[in-house]
Amino acid sequence: MKISNVSFKGVIFEGQGQIQEALATYIDGLLLEPCYVPCKILIAALLSKMGSTALPVARSLLSDALRIDPSNRKAWYYLGMIHRDDGRIGDAIDCFQAASMLEESDPVESFSSVL
Repeated sequence: MKISNVSFKGVIFEGQGQIQEALATYIDGLLLEPCYVPCKILIAALLSKMGSTALPVARSLLSDALRIDPSNRKAWYYLGMIHRDDGRIGDAIDCFQAASMLEESDPVESFSSVL
């Protein structure tokens, strides 16, 4: 199974409210491809909704995702949400600004579709 299909399957589970199945699917994706940034972000987003005890793990996953892909606006956004929830307002603002700047620089249409 392709790694993008794993993410898609997890998103479907999440949309149906099957959070544990979604989380397991995302983790399976990371087992297939440990550097796959979308799975790291999806896992962190789910963990951030599970309470303050999961925030350090979510923060670590997002930091790793940004080490791999520093221009990933979703990772910056979710890291900002985690900092906000953890009371780190200054760090949250920095992350939200980074996400906003990256969103503004996103092309309307992907460069690969132009070719």
